[in-house]
Amino acid sequence: MAEHIPTGGPHIPVLIAGGGVTGLSAAVFLAWYGVPTLLVERHREPLSDPRARALNPRTMELYRAVDLEDAIREVRSPIADHGVVAHAETLVGPELVRLPNRLVADTGALSPCGWAAIDQNQLEPLLRDRAVSAGVDVRYDTEVVAVDDGPDGVVALLRSHRTGHEQPVRADYLVAADGAHSPVRRMLGIGQDGSGTLARKVNVYFDADLHEPLRERKIVALTLRNPAVHGFLTSIDGVKRWRFAISLEPGEDAAAFTETRCVRLVRAAIGMDDLPIVIDRVSDTPWEITGHVTHRMCADRVLVAGDAAHAMPPVGTFGVATGVQDAFNLAWKIALHHRGLAGPGLPASYEAERLPVAQHTTRLTVERYGLVNGGPGDARESAVRQRMTMFGYTYPAGAFVPEDVTPHLVEDPDHPSGAPGTRAPHVPLEHNGILTSPVDMMGRGFVLLTGSAGWDRATAEVADRSGVRIDHCRIGRSLRDTTGTFARRYGITDDGAVLIRPDGFIAWRTRTADTDALAEAVDRVLFR
Repeated sequence: MAEHIPTGGPHIPVLIAGGGVTGLSAAVFLAWYGVPTLLVERHREPLSDPRARALNPRTMELYRAVDLEDAIREVRSPIADHGVVAHAETLVGPELVRLPNRLVADTGALSPCGWAAIDQNQLEPLLRDRAVSAGVDVRYDTEVVAVDDGPDGVVALLRSHRTGHEQPVRADYLVAADGAHSPVRRMLGIGQDGSGTLARKVNVYFDADLHEPLRERKIVALTLRNPAVHGFLTSIDGVKRWRFAISLEPGEDAAAFTETRCVRLVRAAIGMDDLPIVIDRVSDTPWEITGHVTHRMCADRVLVAGDAAHAMPPVGTFGVATGVQDAFNLAWKIALHHRGLAGPGLPASYEAERLPVAQHTTRLTVERYGLVNGGPGDARESAVRQRMTMFGYTYPAGAFVPEDVTPHLVEDPDHPSGAPGTRAPHVPLEHNGILTSPVDMMGRGFVLLTGSAGWDRATAEVADRSGVRIDHCRIGRSLRDTTGTFARRYGITDDGAVLIRPDGFIAWRTRTADTDALAEAVDRVLFR
């Protein structure tokens, strides 16, 4: 579409289309690495609906790396102490399925970070404010209406909804984080695969006293299905405000949901014909629950991320988590290429790493969505798979030096391999009497973890030659292995070494003191 875009316009290293959690996180991460960024969002302001209600520990590791963890934990969802996810015919009736959350919540042995109870409409303004304070140009009411991508950069045409003014912008990279119906992805002709539309929903917001039918249960989401209605119930404020997402029949539209009908359907879902209900509002347009994954996550200098790349059912917080992981993965890679320290193959490795994860996670959430809606499956097994995916997802290929044995797509995080392409395992360490973890070392640059002093000179020389920050941390010198499990969990001897990327993934390891191999490993990881 180059013929529709005027020549000229300002240049920006990174343009982000989409100001949801993924786009705003990418802006924050890129600013952390010093990359000038412009973000445009077609809506007038951040999200007002809660949507996602929590962040999992792996997501919090990434926010911790950019000093955002404390700010996030200062904000709490109104349903922070809720935990029930179940399926029933009515709220007053017995639960048919309840998904266990103890297995998922018990992650203390895997990460120094715990779950964070924060609603999406609380998180997005926080991310926006952090991005703006870090120098990101954030423009609401603005969208990308045309794109011309090539191997050397992107030209995009921006349109202001407020003024109608159009402006061409040149960027080294465009991050397409503009939602499940991504206009940018469609402009580039990138298709999708998946299970298609699983349900179309209309949101009914209402006030009611549900203390009696809840029977002291504190629900995160309760799927209710009977001959009269099918939908899922969530609490807005933890007290009296509720959202009931009702499934539409084929061809049905939101206009059919009058106030009278909504009262009748909500009462049918609750199981109380005389329940006092005050309808606040009904969403104007339906929304879809889908299981789609894009064919590509890289198109020359366009990187597709978040829901634009993988639209998955809203179960287990995986939609937000996968989008934030996308954002961190592309941010540190773009930053090193922007600084001239890595070849273009480093940002291009984003697709090889993230696309298999998107495909696996989408399959998992589609299965879990079926289970919570009364479909076949084992709830405990599903919880185990969720926990494994949260921490044990691996990269089959990408910006690391592979070993002879390719790791499984998901490995058991309780028994990590320590292989390149896997997340660096959490190991309790002590520094000057303070407990820490390899997770606490990620964020700024690479980290070389070793068990001997023979690596000091090699680390300094490689860092000086490459221009890349490499922090050498030696177990036994400044760090004490409090559990004696470091060497076993990382699969090395006391003389070996592990190189950890800024995103906490293992880039390379050697089981012995092969210091000469470090320089070659760094060059391979950076595609130089």
